[in-house]
Amino acid sequence: MLNNDENRDFMRMSVNAEAKVIVGYDEGGDHEQVLDAICLDLSATGASLHLQSPVEQGESVVIYIKAGKVPAFKAKAEVVRSQRLEEGGYQLGCKITELL
Repeated sequence: MLNNDENRDFMRMSVNAEAKVIVGYDEGGDHEQVLDAICLDLSATGASLHLQSPVEQGESVVIYIKAGKVPAFKAKAEVVRSQRLEEGGYQLGCKITELL
């Protein structure tokens, strides 16, 4: 049995770091849209992000996080939750599908 409050397989780590969400990424290097975001938290299998533009549930994205002297984090992910916030902006719940 899991011993954390949310009964998750992996613990979430609060990050609160600047991030980029790349929508329409392809391996040829062309990007349809790069959105500024804040990564709220990160786990081994997912991330929660706050941004000002909507991204559709089911959309494939690339998440890029660079904070301080820590090596950059870059991963492909699927948006599993996209919620408009009352205070403005959107919160995305993303499932990491591949580390880049």
